[in-house]
Amino acid sequence: MEYILRHIQRQGIFGWLYLANLFYGLHFFGVLYINSSFLERHISQSEVGFVFAVSSMLAIVALASAPLFLRSLGNYNMALLVTGINLAAVLGLSFVTDLGWILVLFAIHTMLLPLILLSFDVFIESNNHDEGATGSIRGIFLSMGLIAALFSPFIASRIAGEGAQYEMVYFFAGLALVPILLILSLRFQNFIDPMYQALSPRKMLRAVWRNDNLWRISMAQFLMRFFLSWYVVYMPLHLHLNVGFTWPEIGLILFLMLIPYVVLEYPAGKIADRWLGEKEILTLGFVIMGVSTLAFFWLESTSLWVWAAFLMATRAGAALVEVMTETHFFRMVNGADASILSIFRMLRPIAYTIGPGVAGVFLFFAEDIQYLWLILAGVMLAGVYQALRLKDSK
Repeated sequence: MEYILRHIQRQGIFGWLYLANLFYGLHFFGVLYINSSFLERHISQSEVGFVFAVSSMLAIVALASAPLFLRSLGNYNMALLVTGINLAAVLGLSFVTDLGWILVLFAIHTMLLPLILLSFDVFIESNNHDEGATGSIRGIFLSMGLIAALFSPFIASRIAGEGAQYEMVYFFAGLALVPILLILSLRFQNFIDPMYQALSPRKMLRAVWRNDNLWRISMAQFLMRFFLSWYVVYMPLHLHLNVGFTWPEIGLILFLMLIPYVVLEYPAGKIADRWLGEKEILTLGFVIMGVSTLAFFWLESTSLWVWAAFLMATRAGAALVEVMTETHFFRMVNGADASILSIFRMLRPIAYTIGPGVAGVFLFFAEDIQYLWLILAGVMLAGVYQALRLKDSK
């Protein structure tokens, strides 16, 4: 532990942000794959999608208002505030039983998650003065969160156990926010805020729309998040209710599924910095996502290892897309571009508003989750199109 802390100290501000993102990953991924099953105890499967959609709409509103929060509170105070409120909301989910309170606390939790990540973005971009190192910085940053992603679902499934004690999972995920509050308090209290550009929502959209590269990389990010929204909400339900895996088995599948993120994202960022740029790797990622998702339409195996292998393939593609969209986008912005940063972080809740909502409508009429994967594979072709039209950085 002492060696790790010394290494983080040598990385300066970035080292502490990498560590903070590790704990954010423990929190975020600790509950990510049990959220839908937790809600399904109280509401129907089709209603689960709509709860995700409404919660994500609130996150969009919060992110649209983020530049105003940054200008009035400063990034340090905003980071402390949203992390503290999120901690209270998640701990609340671990013991409340009233449906109304469950929905309110879940919405608060969902709404504040992207604001925490936005504050990390501002810290990084305000201290990154070498755009040639963006791929490496973003690769390490993402990898630290995804190291947590690798173990969090596995740990969460063990905590939930055969009895599916989801409340205990929320409690332990909430505790992961405590180190973030400590890191912020001890290492970022002297952060000097840049002059934030606070644009109206209409001007924010216009700024992205008029820049072809910003628009295309944002669309690629949106499609990747749309892809993940269907998997996060409906794949755990499918594995548990339709295929018949237990939660400990699902935890092992999710552990294996997330390995490509940890293995691929940092090397892909280095390659983008030094040799290829982002376009080629981004295109490859979308092709892998589409082809591997198409396989689920026909997959009838009940083998844990077969499901894990195909899910690993989907995440290999998603890992390449994630790090390339982040690298390309953050080469074009800095810490003062609060409105543009907000739009980029809005893409996840927008995708989680549209994605589960569309899937929920489809399931309301079709009631067959199998066709979701066929449709999703087709949507990924749009990602290939956006990637091929991108103006590369190399």
